[in-house]
Amino acid sequence: MAIVIAGIGITSFPQSKNPDVENAELEVLYPFESVDSPKFKRKSAGKTTDTPFNKKPIQINVAYAHLLIDTGAFVSDREYDLKFAFNSETFENEVVELIPVDADLKQHFKHSLGGHK
Repeated sequence: MAIVIAGIGITSFPQSKNPDVENAELEVLYPFESVDSPKFKRKSAGKTTDTPFNKKPIQINVAYAHLLIDTGAFVSDREYDLKFAFNSETFENEVVELIPVDADLKQHFKHSLGGHK
């Protein structure tokens, strides 16, 4: 199932105990839901990139995220299929490949990534 990817974010904390550790996440468009509870109310419409309550952001392999950003292969707000694999260093499942759905975006990926993939 293809999903629209709004962005890729890579974060690190340079002044922490592990300044070289990076985390990469996909920004995905979720329905912006209305909430009516005793402690919190929200009326909404449309979509948001905020991860829904009790859900985790989609992790992407850090090296692959850098490659997509640095080569310009990633195009936001387009549909991609996701390929997942288990990362034995982080003990998390993560996206290891974005597979464009549209033919024009497939060509762009092929051209941008060249021999990098």
